[in-house]
Amino acid sequence: MRLTVSGRGLRPLVSGFVLLLLLAACASLPGATVQQPVQSPNDDYDYRYLTLANDMQVLLISDPGAPKAAAALDVQVGSGDNPPGREGLAHFLEHMLFLGTDKYPDAAEYEQFITEHGGSRNAYTSFEHTNYFFDIQAEHLPEALDRFAQFFIAPRFDAQYVEREKNAVEAEFQMGLTSDPRRGLDVLQELINPEHPFHQFTVGSLETLADRTGSTIRDELLTFYERHYSANMMRLVVFGAQSLDELEALVAPVFEQVPNKDFEPDPIEAPLFPEQSLPMLVKIQPQATLRQLEVSFPVADYRSDYKVNPLAYLGNLVGHEGKGSLLSQLKAEGLAESLGAGSGLGWRGGALFSVSITLTEAGAERYERVLQLLFSYLDMLREQGPQQWLYEEQSRLAELEFRFHEDSTPMNYVSSLASGMHYYEPVDTLRGPYLMSRYDRQMLNELLGDVAPGNALVVFSDDSVETDQVSEFYGVPYARQQVAGEQLARWTAPVRHAELDLPPPNEFIPDDVSLVPLADEAVSLPTLLLDETRLSVWFAQDHEFRIPKGATYINFRSPEVGQNVQQTAAALLYTALLKDAVNEFSYPALLAGLNFELYKHAQGISLRISGYNDKQIRLLDRLLEVIQQPDFDPERFANIRADRIRSLANAIAKRPSSQVMDDLREALLHGEWGEQPLIDALAELELADLEAYATAFWAGATAETLVFGNYEPSVVPALAQRLRELLPTDGAAPTLPPLRVTRLAEDEALQFVVDVPHDDSVVAWYLQGRDQSWHDRAATALTGQIIKSGFFQQLRTEQQLGYVVSAFPWPQLDVPGLVLLIQSPNTSAVDVVAAMESFMAAVSGSLDQSQFERHRAALVGEILRPDKNLWERAEFYWQSIAKKQYQFDGRRQLVAAVSALSREQWNDYYDEVFLRRRQSLQVVAPGRWQAVPDGYGPRLHDAADIKQTNPAFLID
Repeated sequence: MRLTVSGRGLRPLVSGFVLLLLLAACASLPGATVQQPVQSPNDDYDYRYLTLANDMQVLLISDPGAPKAAAALDVQVGSGDNPPGREGLAHFLEHMLFLGTDKYPDAAEYEQFITEHGGSRNAYTSFEHTNYFFDIQAEHLPEALDRFAQFFIAPRFDAQYVEREKNAVEAEFQMGLTSDPRRGLDVLQELINPEHPFHQFTVGSLETLADRTGSTIRDELLTFYERHYSANMMRLVVFGAQSLDELEALVAPVFEQVPNKDFEPDPIEAPLFPEQSLPMLVKIQPQATLRQLEVSFPVADYRSDYKVNPLAYLGNLVGHEGKGSLLSQLKAEGLAESLGAGSGLGWRGGALFSVSITLTEAGAERYERVLQLLFSYLDMLREQGPQQWLYEEQSRLAELEFRFHEDSTPMNYVSSLASGMHYYEPVDTLRGPYLMSRYDRQMLNELLGDVAPGNALVVFSDDSVETDQVSEFYGVPYARQQVAGEQLARWTAPVRHAELDLPPPNEFIPDDVSLVPLADEAVSLPTLLLDETRLSVWFAQDHEFRIPKGATYINFRSPEVGQNVQQTAAALLYTALLKDAVNEFSYPALLAGLNFELYKHAQGISLRISGYNDKQIRLLDRLLEVIQQPDFDPERFANIRADRIRSLANAIAKRPSSQVMDDLREALLHGEWGEQPLIDALAELELADLEAYATAFWAGATAETLVFGNYEPSVVPALAQRLRELLPTDGAAPTLPPLRVTRLAEDEALQFVVDVPHDDSVVAWYLQGRDQSWHDRAATALTGQIIKSGFFQQLRTEQQLGYVVSAFPWPQLDVPGLVLLIQSPNTSAVDVVAAMESFMAAVSGSLDQSQFERHRAALVGEILRPDKNLWERAEFYWQSIAKKQYQFDGRRQLVAAVSALSREQWNDYYDEVFLRRRQSLQVVAPGRWQAVPDGYGPRLHDAADIKQTNPAFLID
């Protein structure tokens, strides 16, 4: 797998091609320079690229039918620009901009306005960027934009919120203390050249943000803002239902008020690592049970060479998982489970190319053999040299991806575009991430020359390593040594008995991307075309998105899933083994835009194939062949079982609030078990047991299938015949036990006390709706909409109880429920619950009629939000079929129930169900206080006890 970093996350790095300009330049306001980006033939939005009079670059996107509008502004400033000794200042500034401006001084006003009008907002700070974004009901974009613009025109930085919000940054820092990625980054930053800005701690803490003699943190915030937040360093993207001319008239007058200080960032001339410090070996003791080898190479900054995109070429090869790949050889030797490769960090002047390998136990013991294989693979790439045919194959795949561009959510789209605008020419704003149109052999050779052993930082993480240092901020034990002589010779010794080679031509690249004729324009909902004892097939053609792709989803149900922990463990391991068995031939399909998923669910195993429909049958045949006649290797069985056990054991390294939510889910859903019971069951499973389980599973299996997309009805009989070969041919289908959700009685309170190894206290308070009726679902969902903004504002911004503070509806298998969730580094669970109680008691009295109507309209708009792409539509159909909602009208019924609620009816429901006669399950992790609130029912310490002593909702 090849990965690259964009903003906060990792995503596949792809390539692209050149298209004709599709739109002519449009009229524009005086003072703005207009350019037109190239767009995909499958993209029906209208675009306009502007440079405002203050040098801010703006991309406008018009979609007249859009129910949601969105905007994002990316400032090319981040944690790498923190002043020396003020770690976390850029991140802290990001927090502060949400808390009041001169025009809108109320710190709660922006959050409240966005939420009441069906929207959401967030931001992130990376090394070079700070990215702010929101979405909202389309008709309220003008007012939202005016509020948003004030962040960059006249923020207040009120002293009281400066003091309070430092606690939120501290809470975020404390929350990450058990996160191995953050802990590893802390070690990396200590190793980096102190003259390089990436050497600095990035998150910030109460210590780094404290006032100092002669300098308050507020003064330094103002100085930092005045220096860096300049219009010429900003990129703005606005997506709305208005025309381009209307959007420009809306945006330009407001955002031209942002001052242009003609700021230019200082060049980063210092090398990332001190001279002569590489190659280096670093050993880290992880928090989780982690066995990982990460090898990073400082390389040039290729972002201006995005049309060549050399890092994509190299990442695709090193991260390949097919025959002849590095990962294939590592698996064959029992040394690794997974591998990722790509650009993990970039800055003005350089980048890191990184290879991350998850090791088996044997791989950890023989990590030098893993290094030998990696360096041998890179040697092979250098010896064979850049391959133009491989480059052109990658380019062709990216050309297809851009040609058949699919819509995403507006907020994600604008955020990504705003970040990319700093690096792409205006004409390439949309296609830039896909471009790979200029083969440059010399540039590729230069990159291959840099990924050499003498230029490597090797980080080995395993709990067995010996250490002699501790990192400053996260307290990570580690050791480092420079590598030379005999040790380096071992790493670079020629390998034997290894089959390393370039990947063969990709057989799954689609040749036919034509659209099938529509059989009947009037019929677009799925129709049951086949209904047999053990097999049913629903079919629908896609009438709206019209791309040469489709989704074939198959749900194999069996009574051999979910009835006990042994079944669950066996189903988890069985699907993992099947995925491993098909990975080598299915990985090229993934690269070619043909995806498959195989996973356990509550009643069976699901197989999903999606993407270009041209080669789907070829992939399906090979998958079904393996499922019918698996030949599991005993060594792979042992390694995969160990990997599953390790993943479960690593739950202790998850965010504490996530662990508590997992405990809540286990207490509610019958058929779910905690980590330790699953670990015990997996440890007892042998290969013979698993093979016997697979036989039993298929003996009782039935298959329900959805075929949706660019298909003709004639595919159904052929698909059905293939599936019949997996299913029993005689006898009635077995009756499946119903799904069950723990049912709390009226006025019943339970308290589930869980052990989470972290200093923070965590409370997840679950309040169950009264029943499963549409009225109950509507009233509970509306309650979540009404309280989420105020809950965050009061308990996080005002009271600073923690970084994780949220209230949200949380239906489980259509049983409605509400969750209040807080993870606090500074407040006991007793006081957290008291704060929750005070907030809930005040909700209905503070809600006037106009606010109620806005919240109701916002929820209706969200439920009716049109599907953005083929996959969202397929998921809706698939979930409807699973719930036996064969009229596919669940959204309409929920909207009708929400619309029917008056303020008085909702208030009565809220008062009765969520205040006076609650159905309450409170999950509490006491943290360092070891204090649990009194008066919330009997205290239980095992999810199984909750499920055994309470009745259940039965879900057919």
